[in-house]
Amino acid sequence: MAAYAQQWKKLLAPWRKTSDARREDTLNAVRNPFLVDYDRLIFASSFRRLARKTQVHPLVRNDHIHNRLTHSLEVGCVGRSLVMTVGAALQERGDLPAPYGPEHLGQIVQAACLAHDIGNPPFGHAGEEAIRDWFCDQAGKNGCFGPLREEERADFMAFDGNAQGFRVVNALENNKDRGGLRLTFPVVASLVKYPRSAREALDRHSRKFNFYTAERELFAEIFQTLGLGDGPWQRHPLSYLLEAADDICYRIIDMEDARELRIIGYADLFAVMKPLLVPGGAYRLERMDSDRRRSGMLRTLAMGTIIPSVARTFMERYEDIMHGALEGDLLRHAQPQVRDFMDAAKEIFNGKIMNDPQKTALEIGTYTLYRRLLDVFIPACCNSCGNVPMSYRETRALTLMGANAPGVDDNLYTACLRVVDFVSGMTDDYATFVSRQFSGTAGGRDH
Repeated sequence: MAAYAQQWKKLLAPWRKTSDARREDTLNAVRNPFLVDYDRLIFASSFRRLARKTQVHPLVRNDHIHNRLTHSLEVGCVGRSLVMTVGAALQERGDLPAPYGPEHLGQIVQAACLAHDIGNPPFGHAGEEAIRDWFCDQAGKNGCFGPLREEERADFMAFDGNAQGFRVVNALENNKDRGGLRLTFPVVASLVKYPRSAREALDRHSRKFNFYTAERELFAEIFQTLGLGDGPWQRHPLSYLLEAADDICYRIIDMEDARELRIIGYADLFAVMKPLLVPGGAYRLERMDSDRRRSGMLRTLAMGTIIPSVARTFMERYEDIMHGALEGDLLRHAQPQVRDFMDAAKEIFNGKIMNDPQKTALEIGTYTLYRRLLDVFIPACCNSCGNVPMSYRETRALTLMGANAPGVDDNLYTACLRVVDFVSGMTDDYATFVSRQFSGTAGGRDH
């Protein structure tokens, strides 16, 4: 047996949580466990709501602009292609144990790609910053949030959509508080880019982490079962390919959307991506009859170069990846052609796209929106679980939360989590509507 076949056998084993234990599913030839996971995510309401969440440009009226759902679907396509290319190389080495084939690796990553942004709050990264800002401000005031333990406070002060996504799929969606979607462990582990807690992240001067204190035990069970350590944790090898697929998509698509919105011109897009074109590519672009179609063809040609290149990079760094020794993300080690493209695309994003006046103004407004929401919901939930007399406003806030409101068994920490679950699960439109209602400037129903 090849060097890493036993390790892959453990990494790919389709374990999943049940209501009271865990089981290893059979790799059925007709509808295997990873396809079941894909279907569960497709039909999940939290996945459906991504259609109304910002990718980069908030509240745009142009139907050609990506949202979180279309982005996730595209990442799934790129991720599947990347992983199946790598899977074929692993099979040739003899490292892919029977009965697994490249298609199974592709199915795992494609399912994980659907869920990779499922925990993102309204208005994307601006929303993450606004939530962090509110809780950091409250921590400084030593308000109702103050009595939490240090590791619990860190969950909120470093709020990250990745950790919220882990919670959505494993605790909230479908089987609430009873395993969530109960996805297979390889799919869940492939989601994890930052295998650490918020407290561990802050100790490293980072805010990137992948699980809350509430999900620590589940996280440990998944990673131990797959042979990914016992803390500190090692990344699943397939997570590097998911991350690369995400980075490739948003770098290309952010520019494509910016051109559609006339924040940059087609010339900017072409200049950055020209080094990726194969011979004859420019001729194919010239035959397109609009900049929109040229941009689409440019994206296709660029990905045709990037995907096999990144797959080669994975195999070149294979030993480090399998030993958990790779420093940084996979694209940091990419071939010069790809690395230069990523750097140039980042420069365009930071220099022109991020500084678009309309985008900037809406991101500033995001802070006001979240303060309105959290100023109402957090005190209501804290007082409800602390046996503190509640105002009429606070009782009405709990009514508005409905099934998302804290229950009798919730403590201060889990009550705060319930608020974050509720607010981060909103769509851009609904968060805006509720915020306007709280300000007294909106009336009527939202449907």
